[in-house]
Amino acid sequence: MKYFLLLILAIIASLTGFVVHVFTVEWLPDWISSQMQGIEVKPSWAVRYVAGITAIEYGIATIVLYHLARDKLIQLGKLRASVFLSILLLALNAILIRQPLMDYLIGNPLIVVVVQNGFIWLSWILLSFITVYGYEFIQAKFDS
Repeated sequence: MKYFLLLILAIIASLTGFVVHVFTVEWLPDWISSQMQGIEVKPSWAVRYVAGITAIEYGIATIVLYHLARDKLIQLGKLRASVFLSILLLALNAILIRQPLMDYLIGNPLIVVVVQNGFIWLSWILLSFITVYGYEFIQAKFDS
């Protein structure tokens, strides 16, 4: 019964995000377009330094998440803990299954889906491996 209730909870939590997503897809683009009339936006490369500095958000959040889950994850070993953390981060961002599937269903060729999402996955996988192995390296230095 507990797992059934947790499944129901996951469905309700996911549906709320889906409802917000549908609402924003239907209404938000037109609203943004009306707000942006006559405004020139800088190319993303122009804010690269701010983007680089604020990317620390990913690292800090991942280290905190790993720290909180470490007692369970490290029992798997560093490699499996890294893989599990990667999968968890990809799933939390809906890029493990949902985004590649949606990219394919809207008509992107499979090779485009694989390459495009592969590069997106790579960032999260590297982040996870660096976090786990780096955290454990630091931990070992302070334990000895």
